Formats: sequence, C-alpha cells, structure tokens
Amino acid sequence: MGTDRTVPYDRGSVLEPPYQPSNPLPHRPSAAQDSSRPVNGCLDVLLGLLLVVLEGLICAAAAYCLTFSRWDPGGQESTEPPPMDWTPVLVFGAIAAVICLFAVVLIRANRPWAGAVQILAALLLCVVTALAGHEDYRRSHPAPASTPSYDPGRSGHQCLSGGDSRECLDSGG
Repeated sequence: MGTDRTVPYDRGSVLEPPYQPSNPLPHRPSAAQDSSRPVNGCLDVLLGLLLVVLEGLICAAAAYCLTFSRWDPGGQESTEPPPMDWTPVLVFGAIAAVICLFAVVLIRANRPWAGAVQILAALLLCVVTALAGHEDYRRSHPAPASTPSYDPGRSGHQCLSGGDSRECLDSGG
C-alpha cells in the first residue's frame, strides 16, 4: 500500500531542494506586455519632425514680429549706422535653449530619435542666430571709407617707385 510518506523539508536532510539563487534575475516583460511603452523608431522620428515643424512656425512668427517691430515707414534717414539690436539674437537664442530642453526631456523619456532631431534643430537655430547677429553687427559697424593713397594737394599722381625721376615727373616731384 503506501510506503510513500511525505517528508517535511529539513535543511540538514539529504532531501534538500536543488540550488536556488538568492537573487533571481528580474522578470523581463515580453513584447506583448511591453506594448504600453511605444518605442517605435518611426514614430519617434515623426514626433521629432512634428516638433521641428511647430518650432519652425514659432520661429517664423518671432521673425515676422521682429521684422515689423523695426520697420518705421515715416522714419528719417540718418547718415550714422543704426545701433546694434540684440533682440533677435536673444529671442532666437532663448528658442534654441527651449529646444535643447525639449531634447533632454525626450532623451530621458526614452525617445532618442526625437531627442536627436531636436538637438540638430537647436544646432541649426544656433548657427542661424549667430549669422543673424553677425550680420546685424556688420550693419551697425560698417567698414571705414577708404582714404585716397595720394596727396590731394598735388597734381593727383603718386610717385610709384619712391623717387625715380621718370615716374615722378607727372606728380610734380
């Protein structure tokens, strides 16, 4: 009949269960369970491009406002160069900083492609901002007018060799 007897688990007995690690490996969710977190490269890139389009619209609106805030149809013409206007540099620099912040948030939210697209957009905006600032600086600080290389009190000819009588004959020297 029954010689089967259940033996209670005893640590010191020969009937110990097989080795079990004290820290089992963490349970990895399967692909079906992981669907709550959409990490699809194509959607990630589309999110980045959608944000770039929205940021482009914001930059276009800022450029439109800045352009027409400087426009003065009844203004008087001045012979002096206009002063340097730092407003566009500051506005577009602030927009680039916000784009960088979006990039950091997207990368930390496991959206690496969208974050990379945002970083590229921020770099492009920084380059455009630096070029616009340089152009405004060049406009407000024009190069000095070139001075004539001859003495206007004389006949208007310059002695090219520095003293040869044949070349300096026309210059009166």
